[in-house]
Amino acid sequence: CAEQGIPEDILSRIAQADIRSVYDLEDLLGIQASEMRPQPKILGYSSTKPASCKPRPISVEIPRYKVDPSSAGFFLWPSCVEVDRCSGCCNTKTYKCIPSLTQFKSFQIAKLTYRYGRKELSVHTVTVQEHISCNCTELPKRHIMRYNIRYYRQSTNN
Repeated sequence: CAEQGIPEDILSRIAQADIRSVYDLEDLLGIQASEMRPQPKILGYSSTKPASCKPRPISVEIPRYKVDPSSAGFFLWPSCVEVDRCSGCCNTKTYKCIPSLTQFKSFQIAKLTYRYGRKELSVHTVTVQEHISCNCTELPKRHIMRYNIRYYRQSTNN
């Protein structure tokens, strides 16, 4: 794990905090960063803005089976739509950005087929899941060992 060596209580505090800057992290931990930082206003730097866990627009391909599961010979327009999906980072690797509320968004999709020298155009309604809100949720702890293996030191004293 990338965070190996950091005590779990500190990781837990970091994971649950609303950290928006290095200064917030310093306040949370009660320490000051050792590296010299340029003053944002003086040198033209902007403060670092974390890519926090929230819904963001992404492009999603329309699943062809939702329009016509029995055929492959057709053209869809549009072939992709934009919906919000959860993305961004949580403060630690033990947490993951997942949707806390979802809904289905409907789209009108045109299907073009060409049969027996004739063009046929039909319109279909397709629903795609959209994320409304997101949360950083702790990942379940995985146990790597399948068996409880114990080693016993064999005594040489009989």
